Amino acid sequence: ARKRALRGGDVLKTRKQNRLKVIAMAVALVCSPLMANAAGLGRITVLSALGQPLKAELEITASKDELNSLSARLASPEAFKVAGIEFVSALTNLHFSREVKERGGKRYVEITTDRPVNEPFIDMLVELNWASGRLVREYTFLLDPPADF
Repeated sequence: ARKRALRGGDVLKTRKQNRLKVIAMAVALVCSPLMANAAGLGRITVLSALGQPLKAELEITASKDELNSLSARLASPEAFKVAGIEFVSALTNLHFSREVKERGGKRYVEITTDRPVNEPFIDMLVELNWASGRLVREYTFLLDPPADF
């Protein structure tokens, strides 16, 4: 078997290629836990006004595998206490849709109430659970008066 002799330039090129491969592998290893637990909470869009039953959409990011076990809900009163956020009575009426809906390429969970919300300022903690993780995020939003007000 013949061995090809590497010249100085070839040796440097091979070392650069190996270094790039090592860097690429390191980046992939560092990012893989982030990709494995990609579920997340995005922007909230409030579709109702002050004095009306709440209708809001909370964006969700998740892989197809995570969607199977995904659930969103209001965090526990203890979580509010730990976060230093007041748990107001208006929050007890919140309902989170069980299924994740999709429109325009965006996934979301609906948040609704049966009763009108008369608090103009809502501060809440949302808990997102899935088979391999859990996330809690704070949301604050204002309810504008109805357009005919």
